[in-house]
Amino acid sequence: MSVGHTARVLEEAGLSTVCIFIRAFRHHAENLKPARTLITRHLLGRTVGPPGDTDRQREVVMAALGLLEVSTEGPSIVEFADEHLLEKQAKSGA
Repeated sequence: MSVGHTARVLEEAGLSTVCIFIRAFRHHAENLKPARTLITRHLLGRTVGPPGDTDRQREVVMAALGLLEVSTEGPSIVEFADEHLLEKQAKSGA
């Protein structure tokens, strides 16, 4: 929860912030109400993606930074568009 508190203090000082939470902690984001939050479906400890998957990590970070442009009024919570998961489900027929 300290990420949300830190973000709030920085926002009050005039610095724009974006938090990234995994879905399991979405309720914390909803309670803390940081200005901009990106929610991912990754595992605990892998908020921006699996180790070594730099393409995936870059996608998540770029999506988070994109919130700085589109989310001018907070709090804003956005689910990361999980294109990889959709592709896996399509290939497996799920």
